[in-house]
Amino acid sequence: MPVGLVVGGLLAACAGAATRPPSTRAGLVPTDTVTEQVAATEPVEYLAAGGHERIVTLDGQKRRWMTIVPPSDAGAPATGAVIVLHGVGGRGPDMRPTVALEPLASPEGVVLVFPDAVGGAWNDGRPGADAVVAGVTVDDVRFLRLVIEETVARTGAPPARVAVVGFSAGAVMASRLACDAADRVSAMVLVGGSAGQGFQDSCRPARPVATMLVAGSADPTVPYGGGRVADWGTRKRGFVAPVEDVFAFWSAQGGCGPVTLQAALGPAAVVSEARAAGCRAGTAVVRVKVNGGGHEWFRDPRFDTTGAAWQFVWSRFATATAVPATPTE
Repeated sequence: MPVGLVVGGLLAACAGAATRPPSTRAGLVPTDTVTEQVAATEPVEYLAAGGHERIVTLDGQKRRWMTIVPPSDAGAPATGAVIVLHGVGGRGPDMRPTVALEPLASPEGVVLVFPDAVGGAWNDGRPGADAVVAGVTVDDVRFLRLVIEETVARTGAPPARVAVVGFSAGAVMASRLACDAADRVSAMVLVGGSAGQGFQDSCRPARPVATMLVAGSADPTVPYGGGRVADWGTRKRGFVAPVEDVFAFWSAQGGCGPVTLQAALGPAAVVSEARAAGCRAGTAVVRVKVNGGGHEWFRDPRFDTTGAAWQFVWSRFATATAVPATPTE
């Protein structure tokens, strides 16, 4: 088990809650790309195992994402879906080897989805950020809602078992998605990022969202204590909230009680964990700080981000047995 992480046997506890026959193939699912134009309006069969690229036009922009469907019994629905959001300057598929979730998600029948941001940057709402593409404003919350809705329809994933995992700017976008579309997201994992500065003023989630934050205390790109994000070339990337403020916000949303602090000395750095206690059912809130850590997706021996993120998401899926109600406007 990763140093500094106390999961309490979540994988064992979840084994009967969201099960699927084990995959006959291990490792990465091979990608056999299928490209389509314009969103489908007719009911479709579930996507076959493999990689599927989807392109739609939204707000005058071509939007793209890749869905990785694990091997399964013919026609079997997915048991859940994880949306993975890349950092600035990246593309969705770039995150596939970074997060390395397929060996964990595939045997459980969970699909992985890798969307692209326009121009490599998400419109995550943080103040002070320059536009990446001059004269173009995109609604990424709307786009990601579409991604989630199509994923559910085309893979059979339960609507109550949708999680979002983001790194760096992708983490900030995941925060905004949880604020604006909590009816579509049951859990989020934020790595190397927090939320836009002042997000509390406008964040009115329809329901609590299980939240895990993983961050380095010495991150030079997205400061742990909040403030100005490092520029991307000549473009300013705005300001973010402190990690601890995001942790406190979602703890309050979940009706959580006292915070349990634990720390363990690893071979490279001290990894400390804060876990909110007494949250509403299925609404765990956890913060992992790698003291002296920088801007990265931490791996052993410092911290196993992939393993911890998967355990957190899978435990949430185990408790998400009902379809969340969509709030009326």
